[in-house]
Amino acid sequence: MTREEAEATCRRYAAEHPDRDTAQWRPAQQADGSWAVVRVGLKPSAPTGTATQADERPPTPPDPRPDIPNTIGPV
Repeated sequence: MTREEAEATCRRYAAEHPDRDTAQWRPAQQADGSWAVVRVGLKPSAPTGTATQADERPPTPPDPRPDIPNTIGPV
């Protein structure tokens, strides 16, 4: 395969391949001088779930307990 053929195959895969959303294809020269197409896996571009941030926590009501426990006797 020549470099031009490898580049054309990469363009075709980028347009038509079922894995085009999760992979890229690049031309790569082999040790013998020929060219091949190499598949490169990609990370997902956006999270699939919802994120909860710490600042989104609802406010907590004040503690209803007294500041001084009832077990303390007179001083």
